[in-house]
Amino acid sequence: MARFISTKLFENYSVAIRQYKAAHSHCQLLHGYALKFKVWFASNELLEENQLDDMNWIVDYGGFKDAPKGNGLKAWMDHMWDHTTLIQADDPYRDMFEALQAYGLAKVHFLEKMGAESNAKLVFEHFNEILSKTDGGRCKVIKVECFENDNNSSIYEE
Repeated sequence: MARFISTKLFENYSVAIRQYKAAHSHCQLLHGYALKFKVWFASNELLEENQLDDMNWIVDYGGFKDAPKGNGLKAWMDHMWDHTTLIQADDPYRDMFEALQAYGLAKVHFLEKMGAESNAKLVFEHFNEILSKTDGGRCKVIKVECFENDNNSSIYEE
């Protein structure tokens, strides 16, 4: 079955990360990345002639803007990944990161799991939750790739 697929690259997200479970590696230390995410979109329609909207698009990239003109996905990406500190929720030094946030020294997100794989899954699930409620649920995300840098990335797909 043939189908249309489109992609969108969200990039230049400066983050600090600590993966405390990587005790064998320098990744246990607080370190930085310029994350980027490549998101693949497809229609929920099976027939090729029904896969594109009235503008002949799978997804309107301009629709990622804030409401009322958009669905707010770009703002969510900025909130989650732009100048943030990403820490696994069960990090034994969580209280220190909470203190940094309380003093206004860091914007911290505590994630259930820490890593590019989990970040890709988080974006995949959030985008699909929002897309299922907008534009009649006409399209979906089928794959997300999270790049730590140009050499390392992880993918989550349906």
